[in-house]
Amino acid sequence: MSVFLARRFLSFLITLSGASVFIFLLLEVLPGDPALTMLGVDAPDSAIEAIRLELGLDRPAFVRYVDWIAGLFHGEMGLSYVYKVPVTELIAQRLAVTLPLSIGAMALATVMALTLGIFAATHHNKLGDYGVMGFSQLGLAIPDFWFGILLIILFAVILHWLPSGGFSGWDEGFWRGVRSLTLPIFTQALSLTAIMTRVTRSSVLEVAREDYVRTARAKGLSRRAALWGHVLRNALVPVLTIGGLLVATVVTGTLVIENVFALPGLGKLIFDAISNRDLMVVKNVVLLFAAIVVLVNFVVDILYAMVDPRIRIHA
Repeated sequence: MSVFLARRFLSFLITLSGASVFIFLLLEVLPGDPALTMLGVDAPDSAIEAIRLELGLDRPAFVRYVDWIAGLFHGEMGLSYVYKVPVTELIAQRLAVTLPLSIGAMALATVMALTLGIFAATHHNKLGDYGVMGFSQLGLAIPDFWFGILLIILFAVILHWLPSGGFSGWDEGFWRGVRSLTLPIFTQALSLTAIMTRVTRSSVLEVAREDYVRTARAKGLSRRAALWGHVLRNALVPVLTIGGLLVATVVTGTLVIENVFALPGLGKLIFDAISNRDLMVVKNVVLLFAAIVVLVNFVVDILYAMVDPRIRIHA
């Protein structure tokens, strides 16, 4: 197990290092002047030269990259050109919105998908199965932003049960913050639930047809006992796989969801940073997104080994 974890951790470090190099090259080294990009083509030469000196663009690219990475280890991400505050402070403030939103959407989608997928598999080719598959097809077809607008119209405009958008902050009360994130969480969870439901159903049906499950049933094991004791654990591997891949969808989905509901999260921050050409913020937030995706997939690899020991033997 220790060798398996060491290999996966090394892969995690290599992937994250490669992502940091790619982001740095894309924003600061490839043809084009970052200072000119931030200020615009009509900016005076004196202003461009000043921002170049402020960002250290007069130094060699390798030195700038090393300084950037060294600063990350010390929790320093530089100063935002637009907001004039440390990028670390900006990200910490916005994570208080994005993190609960993403975790809530993923948790809700996982619970709903496992419930619906198992229900559909155990009622294969029956009315319940057709209903779940119809729901999942609808969830895949409806765009997240349009579904969010429908929820706003129903629950905020017509019923007045939940706020239509905005976030007052956790300082105003925990439940008030939860109410502000309820509609965004359900909006983001829709497509995730649809995808994971189909995968769960297919995986459970496939494992249920295996010989060892038939043998267990032939020995007198009840259908429910065979499902919970033999089928589900082996069916979880594909579900974990798609769940890890969907983390990237959750991270990038915040760009849309937070703009629809006017939430001051990381998605809104990077959208505004791109619009304002604040490359210091863009660089660090994109790397943070990449780190989250890589870290979650590292955790998924560990869960693989816990669910199916054969994986760590052959890894």
